[in-house]
Amino acid sequence: MRTFEAKISFDKFPIIIGINIFDNLKAFLENYSKKNIFIICDKYFKDNINFYTKSLSFIYEYKSLFIDGGLESKTIESYKLVIKELVNENISRDGIIIAIGGGVIGDLSAFVASTYQRGIDLIHIPTTTTAMIDSSIGGKTGINHLDQVNLIGSYHNPKAIFMDLRLLDSLNDRDFYSGICEAIKMSVTSDKEMFLKFLEIDKLVAQRNLDTLEEIIYWSVLTKLKHVSNDYKEKSMRLILNYGHTFGQAIETYYGLYQEKLKHGEAISLGISIASKISHLLFNNEESKNLLMKTKEIVNKYNLPDNFHKLNTSDIPSIKPLIKNLLNDKKRISEGNRFIICESIGNAKIKLLSDENILIKGFEYIY
Repeated sequence: MRTFEAKISFDKFPIIIGINIFDNLKAFLENYSKKNIFIICDKYFKDNINFYTKSLSFIYEYKSLFIDGGLESKTIESYKLVIKELVNENISRDGIIIAIGGGVIGDLSAFVASTYQRGIDLIHIPTTTTAMIDSSIGGKTGINHLDQVNLIGSYHNPKAIFMDLRLLDSLNDRDFYSGICEAIKMSVTSDKEMFLKFLEIDKLVAQRNLDTLEEIIYWSVLTKLKHVSNDYKEKSMRLILNYGHTFGQAIETYYGLYQEKLKHGEAISLGISIASKISHLLFNNEESKNLLMKTKEIVNKYNLPDNFHKLNTSDIPSIKPLIKNLLNDKKRISEGNRFIICESIGNAKIKLLSDENILIKGFEYIY
């Protein structure tokens, strides 16, 4: 078990990673009146009874609401439903919301917590690799609207995060590896030593070895905290975390929100493949060539796509709509699009790119 304190902006809170950690949670909840504790949980854990769900039996000791964990739930309608339940249950502003689930449940619950009664306390219990490695860390909240991801959102840090690694057994392989891609992405931009380690531990990860997963998640959380702690609202340093995201989101926009052709982590895998190609086009040296080749190697080791033909679909877009989506990205500023590129593994920087031919060549790499 690993317990440490996170610091983001002016907020400090504990993060606990391990197994059998719910006694720690119950001790934490003694700070709140039982009638003011409200749990929002992925309904998967109500419908599927396994060894990892039995440890969640404490849910039934509190007021709770089960919601489908799919993207269809990340909407204004779901937000209104949760708010109505909070009002019906008389949850007051000194209460707390506990989010148990993946990124959808976490983002929705955090947005509710940030706005209900002008903001109440929140605990994250992430249950997926994506949520543990990425979405539960950093304070971002949001719901989708008008077919745009996180169009409505806010920043709201939790009071604590509890990560029980046993819950990862609930994931199928595609969802499991999609989350691992977020960690691989951070190693590309921030830590060459960890990147090389990822190349060696792929079999242990495939076995879901708990010690290996604990190390990956612990490293990922510390790495993300390093980027967000002094750049809470994404003005500079935090942007490094967007390596591959802008390209990946252009592809996600083409396929739409509610489909199974492309997982978010698979889009990021395609995105970092494009980013490695563009980085090599810009720097054109041995280090950038190594980045290009090693990126291809690592995504293949982790069952992630490096081209469209490895997706779960024969629907392959032309480049033109992808470039259009790229130029309309919500992170665009008045001067243009900011991209994260790498001069070498572990050495990332922010760059404004206006040469459309470079962007086209980057996309051509994944066809």
